[in-house]
Amino acid sequence: MAQQPIGTYEASWGQYGADEWSDALVASMKLGGVDNLYFVSGSEIAFWQEAVAKAREREWPTPRLITVTHEGVALNAALGDAMVSGQPSATAVHVDVGTLNYGGAIHTAWRGSYPVLITAGTGPRAFPGSMTGGRDGAVQWVQEPRDQGETMRQYTKVDHRLEHQDNPGLMISRLLQLAMSEPKGPVYLTVPRETAMLPMPGATHFPTRDQMGLARPAWPDPADARQAAEWLIKSDNPLLCLAKSGRNPESVEHIVRLAELLALPVAENHTDRLNFPTTHPLFGTGPEPKDSDALLVIESPIPFSPGLPSPKSDAKIIWVDVDPVYSRYKTMEHRADLWLPVSASGAAQAIYEAATNLLTTADMSRIADRRARLEQRKLELEAADEEQALQAGKRNPLHPRWVAYQLGQVLEPDTILLDDALSSAPFVQAYRGRTQPGTYFKSGGSSGGWGSGAAFGAKLARPQSDVILASGDGYFMFGTPLAALWAAGHHGAPFLSVVFVNRSYSTGTRGLRGTYPEGVAISAGEYEGGLFDPPPDFAKLAEAANGYGETVSQPEEVGPAIRRGLEHVRNGTPAVIAAVLPTLVEEMSL
Repeated sequence: MAQQPIGTYEASWGQYGADEWSDALVASMKLGGVDNLYFVSGSEIAFWQEAVAKAREREWPTPRLITVTHEGVALNAALGDAMVSGQPSATAVHVDVGTLNYGGAIHTAWRGSYPVLITAGTGPRAFPGSMTGGRDGAVQWVQEPRDQGETMRQYTKVDHRLEHQDNPGLMISRLLQLAMSEPKGPVYLTVPRETAMLPMPGATHFPTRDQMGLARPAWPDPADARQAAEWLIKSDNPLLCLAKSGRNPESVEHIVRLAELLALPVAENHTDRLNFPTTHPLFGTGPEPKDSDALLVIESPIPFSPGLPSPKSDAKIIWVDVDPVYSRYKTMEHRADLWLPVSASGAAQAIYEAATNLLTTADMSRIADRRARLEQRKLELEAADEEQALQAGKRNPLHPRWVAYQLGQVLEPDTILLDDALSSAPFVQAYRGRTQPGTYFKSGGSSGGWGSGAAFGAKLARPQSDVILASGDGYFMFGTPLAALWAAGHHGAPFLSVVFVNRSYSTGTRGLRGTYPEGVAISAGEYEGGLFDPPPDFAKLAEAANGYGETVSQPEEVGPAIRRGLEHVRNGTPAVIAAVLPTLVEEMSL
């Protein structure tokens, strides 16, 4: 007897017959919003290749299988895909070793709250010849750890090993439901080959992710919104602190509207999204947190460091986040007068509505004066940045500020800029000029190497936009760029990399000096472990991946080279422009 639909739901795909469980896995992925499956080959995961090929031939729903040659790049690409598309993405790799080769991207997925379905095969353990998919190779005895899911458990919302009694489509839908519900985040699925190759009769019945539904954050209590509005209106030095709210792009317009109503200056710290237009007069023009008497913190885990220069004890702090106490962080010392477990959009709208009913003529006059001061301050800051850039352009050796300035000159309004520049990131941020949601990203974590893979995934998800990666050379190498550049060319998703080549780790140079300012290493001028000079030839690396590469070291070379690289990208070829800078040790002495 054919299996009946689960509850009242039946996937539209259920009209088709299927051969194996893997057919339901790929169908549920696609029906759940996954367009791309980033795949790294392995001996026990051929079922993904067969299921996708079969689905394409029979016109069943399936994600596109994207060949990637390194697991870290595959996961970072999935992160870039998800952050740009707003939908989940997925990966597939080989048993425990493939999972381990995801590397630091696992950390990035977790800390950046990316809704990614991370999958891996498991070493077959059925007795040889006892069932389809059972052990048939010597290596498979060494591919079974005690608990493969444990590897990922600290870095995912949930992990699951697909079992024979599971409905495969349901399990994919459930994992995608969890990944996409706030607080969003990665999930991990291991798939035994024996299970994936099981016969499929009747198991095409399952609810899709959207049929199951996604959890929606609560709306703020009107009394809380009113209290927040009162504190902000009466404040002499308010401050709006942002970092991650732009991960939901619809929040930007609501936050801008509230900020403009109350003339709230915006500060960012450890940001990883475009949360507020960077050219806006309110952006970057406010007081330091220690000087503010009312702070509205929206999705900013670390707006300031407690115990260091931080708000005074009588400052009012309103903290907004779907998880305002940051349950994913073991230690957190922040205080607040209001903790609001709501979305950024909901809080901004509710506080705006409350404020419009509370503002007096005197309030609006005082706010207007502050707005005028902030507008003038913005003009002064922009003029200073321009002057510093022009002065930097006269320096030889090359100044990182000049490279960032020239990069800013080629950015179109819809260009997607990925910032992995680390020590040069302040310069990149000064000249990025981003105004549209979804056009600026950092990784969200502290693991190097996110950029190349993420740029490839971002371009695959938004092919109509230029995608540019600004990266430090150390982080660039961490990201196995050869694999990312090859994939970008192979799949027609080229991006431009501008590499700040200072042959240095900031941790092992500036960090060493900051930690041991009078230590033996500094006294002896010994920075071994912090320098890698001479560096690799990144331009030749690009050429080795069938891309375009160019190295520049003179100020007048930078702008034309970046434009040439971008032209190659627009013609379908990944490009790398390597800008040779002083080492960070040399920079400290200039």
